[in-house]
Amino acid sequence: MNTPHPKHVRRLLLERLYERYMRDPLGSLTAVELLDDAIVNRESLIPNIHYLHDRGLVELMLGFSAPMFDGARITADGIDLVENTSEFGLRFPQRLDDEEALSAGVPVLMERLVEEADLCALDGEARRALLRDIQYLREELTRPLRRWRVAVIRAVLGWIEGYFESGEEGLPSFEDFRTLIGAHLRPDE
Repeated sequence: MNTPHPKHVRRLLLERLYERYMRDPLGSLTAVELLDDAIVNRESLIPNIHYLHDRGLVELMLGFSAPMFDGARITADGIDLVENTSEFGLRFPQRLDDEEALSAGVPVLMERLVEEADLCALDGEARRALLRDIQYLREELTRPLRRWRVAVIRAVLGWIEGYFESGEEGLPSFEDFRTLIGAHLRPDE
């Protein structure tokens, strides 16, 4: 899975909006202009631009087609952050360490699993239990990679797989998710 890390996308968005501000302080960039970059696609643009907006680093001009926006503009706090290169580098590093880079696809696949579990063919109580197990896994995976409890993760993955052992149709993204998570787990644990 070739998913850009959110920190990388956010850095790129702030840099592009800063460049625009320096050329035209009253101008903004449209979603189409921000999507022009090969790294930023619609799937990564929407949550990351809204994150930057929630943090007060960008302003969004929202139209009628939410969550898409009509324009984005960097705020004074965003400008201060970009111009403070050491702080900018700490919050949105140019190069991610191996741990962060490897985990870029986890949040996207986790959200896909939640959607699929919510729509799966399991009955009500089994579906609620599955969603609780996925939430438990989500909370475990929010820890830094070096603090993941491998035994817990493997157990919860087994629980999730167990819901579909008697022939029910499984979650389409589960094997991709298991493969991605497995790449982070050390075999000796």
